[in-house]
Amino acid sequence: MIVLDGRRMDDRDGLHGELKRKLSLPEYYGENLDALNDCLGERRERELIVIEHAGALLEGCEDYALGLLRVFADNGVQVLLD
Repeated sequence: MIVLDGRRMDDRDGLHGELKRKLSLPEYYGENLDALNDCLGERRERELIVIEHAGALLEGCEDYALGLLRVFADNGVQVLLD
């Protein structure tokens, strides 16, 4: 299980920084949803992701957060919003 902090993800830079740290994304990660999709597609294990304080994420960048959830779903990643 990977726990993300929605309070650190209230803008695009914060969102990608949190993803890079917590998902151990490679140094070449392009910090956009297409790059995330590519990186998740390369992973074999599909872990559960919990986003704590999800309200802060949704409030800070709602449309982009919905895109993030779509990328997770497209890659078979289960997400719980807390």
